[in-house]
Amino acid sequence: MFKKIKQKYIDIIKRIMKKRQQRKIFYKTQIGDMLWCNMPLPKKQLKKIGETHRIRPYLVVEKGNNFLLCYQSSSKNREKLNNYQKYFINSNKYKIKKDSWIDLTAIKKITIKNIQSSYIKLDQIDIKKIEKRISINQFKGNSNLIRFNEPIHLEIGDVVVKDGIALYIYSEDNVNVYGFKIQKKNKEKQKFEEIRINKKIYYTNFKDLKTINRNDSVDIINIACEKEIIEIFDKKSVTKQKNNEKIDEVIEKNESEFEIGSTFQYGKSTVMYLYFDNGKYYGVDLLWHRIRPRIFEIKEIQKRKLLGMKNLDDINKVLEILIEKNIQNHKIEEIYQEVRDLLYSSTV
Repeated sequence: MFKKIKQKYIDIIKRIMKKRQQRKIFYKTQIGDMLWCNMPLPKKQLKKIGETHRIRPYLVVEKGNNFLLCYQSSSKNREKLNNYQKYFINSNKYKIKKDSWIDLTAIKKITIKNIQSSYIKLDQIDIKKIEKRISINQFKGNSNLIRFNEPIHLEIGDVVVKDGIALYIYSEDNVNVYGFKIQKKNKEKQKFEEIRINKKIYYTNFKDLKTINRNDSVDIINIACEKEIIEIFDKKSVTKQKNNEKIDEVIEKNESEFEIGSTFQYGKSTVMYLYFDNGKYYGVDLLWHRIRPRIFEIKEIQKRKLLGMKNLDDINKVLEILIEKNIQNHKIEEIYQEVRDLLYSSTV
């Protein structure tokens, strides 16, 4: 009799301690944390699930007074879900035992009594990538989902719509992303290549290019997986060879015998040559291009002292400022794209 009373007392103490621990974890939990929790299901449904599978990691996206709103995670990859409906958590990155996939199709309400223990905290890179996938799910009509209120970070492999035009992002830097136009149908007489992105087929000629500033408003509608990104890059490279689009020929010396990026003494300043047009030579003042970005004619260029050559990276930085300042010059836009293609032709 005494043993039963003692055991009952011990069980009560354990339950009290467990509740205290659960509340302690709850109060410390922040948005972006992952916790081990019991699945929020009725007891009858839980009994149908193996005991070892009842506890799963949950990603916290919102915190209430006595509950958490979360996305559920699993160690199994749900192949039926699209790339933007789930997110892969790399076990090596967070030094945990298993890889896992977060299901981004539904919100789960987790009460304090379901909390078991703390797990990991996702970094901002993963949070932003998850945020992007949630925004696509919302765009597709799943309005019940909750976002982290993070700005969307565009990167290679994203499919966006700007001004009614769908674009695949093939390159990026800190200021802009660069895309080529894609479409869902291949119209007659169009010699377009077929590319696959997340179980969907698009068509492109890889030629209609557009620069998008990271601050521009765009709708993101799809995301290519790593394998698809590589396949698209390879197709783009092959198409460029078939069409004899050799960037080296564009950058090579023209009839003026000056190369793009050549620098000359110009009074007390230094100018960089950019292009030859209608018998005139044009360039940019390297001393003032940040403060007064403009393109002007370099007069008597043959008589000026040649100082040297800027490399592609330096040329790109100068052109980037001119583009950012909205210098309306089609030649500059063409050269900018050509320099970027050469710079990033070996990356995806």
